[in-house]
Amino acid sequence: MYRTHTCGALNKQHIGETVTLSGWVKVRRDLGGLIFINLRDKSGVTQLVIDPEKEPAVHKIAETLRAEWVIKVTGVVVARVAGQENKEMSTGEIEVQVSDIEILSKAEVPPFEIDKGDVREELRLEYRYLDLRTERMQRNLQLRHDLVRDIRQHFYGADYTEVETPIMVKGTPEGSREYLVPSRMHPGSFYVLPQSPQQLKQLLMVGGLDKYFQVARCFRDEDLRGDRQPEFTQFEIEASFVSQADVMNVFEDCFVKLTEKHAPQKEWKKFLVDGQFKQITWQEAMEKYGSDKPDIRFGLEFENITDISRTSGFGVFESAETVFAMKIPASLGTFSRKDIDAFTEEAKKNGAMGLAWYRVDEAAGPVAKNTNDDFKQALKEQTKAESGDLVLFGAGEFLKAVEPLGAVRLMVADRLGLRNQNEFAYLWVVDFPMFEMKEDGTRQAAHHPFTAPHPDDVDLLDTNPMQCRALAYDLVMNGIELGGGSIRIHDRDLQYKMFEILGMDDAEIQMKFGHILKAFSYGVPPHGGAAMGLDRVVMLFADEPNIREVIAFPKNQSGQDLMLGSPAPMPEKEVSEQNIKVINVE
Repeated sequence: MYRTHTCGALNKQHIGETVTLSGWVKVRRDLGGLIFINLRDKSGVTQLVIDPEKEPAVHKIAETLRAEWVIKVTGVVVARVAGQENKEMSTGEIEVQVSDIEILSKAEVPPFEIDKGDVREELRLEYRYLDLRTERMQRNLQLRHDLVRDIRQHFYGADYTEVETPIMVKGTPEGSREYLVPSRMHPGSFYVLPQSPQQLKQLLMVGGLDKYFQVARCFRDEDLRGDRQPEFTQFEIEASFVSQADVMNVFEDCFVKLTEKHAPQKEWKKFLVDGQFKQITWQEAMEKYGSDKPDIRFGLEFENITDISRTSGFGVFESAETVFAMKIPASLGTFSRKDIDAFTEEAKKNGAMGLAWYRVDEAAGPVAKNTNDDFKQALKEQTKAESGDLVLFGAGEFLKAVEPLGAVRLMVADRLGLRNQNEFAYLWVVDFPMFEMKEDGTRQAAHHPFTAPHPDDVDLLDTNPMQCRALAYDLVMNGIELGGGSIRIHDRDLQYKMFEILGMDDAEIQMKFGHILKAFSYGVPPHGGAAMGLDRVVMLFADEPNIREVIAFPKNQSGQDLMLGSPAPMPEKEVSEQNIKVINVE
């Protein structure tokens, strides 16, 4: 028997019992002949004591032990000496007087000290199996397990059926670059790793499954950042005969349960509206916050000052399609010219030509010098600004005016400490545009081409598609998109028209989506669904800065697995068997 108890299970109720424990040596201390060892496993740490007078042979073995050796011990649970209790440990009132030690596995000197907080991330990822031993990673992976378990239970309780969909599927564009898998049996043909099970879950609805659920692995070959990985996990649902409100409600109920159980310390109810997550339209989100995933934990909302700018006397404002203003009250803090220069650089990084600014009732800056008194007075009235307040401006085409200002808004909030880490601010963003324009001037689906148009805007598909809204919805928390979904098109002719609007001819439509149109010829229920990024959810619940901290074996920001050494070259024989020829390895 390797153990009768885990290392975190013992307390004063076990005093007098003989126990067997197994685990890793966290630390060994020699004090006046006595050897003290902290023994660690997944559940916690227990202090061991070896007395050379009582157990000389065991003491000799204990002298050889080093950090991260794996041992099995047997001994009696005793109370710690009065005054030497450790209230920070669940086992801090007891220790085990060891009568036997068995070395199960020796270890080399680790490249870093387990649970030391300042280890370089590259080193942690290279030795991930050591990093996983830390309290931080043990806690995060346990939380991930607990969240997945409770998410599953929620959807089981709502009569959803869990179905596994294929990992190797047909390549059809859904926005990001796909990972290709060559077919040995069909030279020149490829599978792709799915960006999502979107089409498959819709086909399950055609198949009459009614309610589908899956914890799905997804893959996207895109540039990485703190909340992205090339492979990631989503919890996905799809349901028949549902409205947008039905889908949003089942997800909202899930997050309420998760928050109450796993983040009871967070303030979140203050952001509710009539007892439910707040909802705003995409248009409102962009006009007020310059983002389709706004952080509503703080204000700094924009004002549309286009009308009063028309007679401002400032040519930049008078000629701009739109002008927006963000007031930063002096009561929150003041900013130097150096700070304003930093804000300007942030605006430029996000597409602006510059950043106009005005300190109310002061003469410095181009806005103060080039606008008339009527504009300054109207600005004070519309923004409710007071002397000394700083006003920042975004001007130009709508998105080019608000998006850079939105990036600056977050920068200002961070500098002022306005983003309260003890709050969960949930928000639904609805009524997204149906389409967006790519850099080359062609249209693409803002979400994906299976999203249904808003019923009030269907006629716009024929006259002005770019003004058409979609029955799409995103769930945002603290400025991070948790996920989203939509009501789907269930009419074959409308789906075909959608592909045409996206610039496809019949041959391309049949090649890429003929299977969907074929299925839609056999009776399709109205249906909709959503998907939430599990990694991001766990990251937020764990109060971690990026999703790598909540994934057991993540890639780094270059898409590499530093532990396994992947991606890696393959033997020429295996490459040729896949009918692949490497033409350039530079």
